[in-house]
Amino acid sequence: MRLKRLRVAGGGSQSDAVMQILADVFNLPAERPLVHEASGLGAAMIGAVALGAYKDFNAAAAGMNRQVQAFHPIAANVERYEALYDSVYSKLYPALQPLFSALQRLA
Repeated sequence: MRLKRLRVAGGGSQSDAVMQILADVFNLPAERPLVHEASGLGAAMIGAVALGAYKDFNAAAAGMNRQVQAFHPIAANVERYEALYDSVYSKLYPALQPLFSALQRLA
């Protein structure tokens, strides 16, 4: 499945800088909903469906979850993150894997 956008909730989603970084790293729009505490919203949706305010969870999600702001990838940033990934980060795990194995044996 190919992702079309990110929906980000929780404390980190309240930072514009974090949201922009996510949009740039994933090269996808990152959307911040009105309610950033997803667990509380989920509980409210369950209650609304149980009480009959919405016929099902899809209807509750459509009615209770509002997007506030979308952060769009910035091409220059996307290029920089892709270069960092290709030249550095993609090589980290194979280089560190023996150390991870040693840590696992010690733990």
